[in-house]
Amino acid sequence: MMGKNKKETLILGVGNPLRRDDGIGPEVIRWFTESSTKKNNSYNLPSDVNLINGGTDGLGLIEYLKDYNKIIIIDAVEMGLPPGTIKVFTPDEAVISINTDSLSTHGFGIAELIKLAKELDINPELVIVGVQPGDLSYGENLSATVKSNFHELLETISKISQPV
Repeated sequence: MMGKNKKETLILGVGNPLRRDDGIGPEVIRWFTESSTKKNNSYNLPSDVNLINGGTDGLGLIEYLKDYNKIIIIDAVEMGLPPGTIKVFTPDEAVISINTDSLSTHGFGIAELIKLAKELDINPELVIVGVQPGDLSYGENLSATVKSNFHELLETISKISQPV
């Protein structure tokens, strides 16, 4: 059942674009935003999908969770896998399978956000798309390894965003 007055789907890219691969979320949002104005976009998102660059404002993201029925979060996630690996998590899988206190590579992470949302009885359908970073040093571009999987990542997000 969809919530009254709620918007349908949000793709929320989180991360710090000044820490190379940690900027994967904002880079995805930038790509989809720019490609929506071009006719050669091969990754069609449904018309009811909104795009937001959540940056590194973990706690502030709770506001977005209240406004949407479905939220797809894209973030760099330390999973101990080869750099560039893409993994799709449910919130419960994410909290259980990530061995660190924070699912995210920055401050207030996605795991804390999920816990807070549950405590506040905010329950949108949440999907986390994690990308294993290879380089979190200071710099503005994604590493070659993560960049090489970028179109696979866009395809994954496009499929998840489609209505069932």
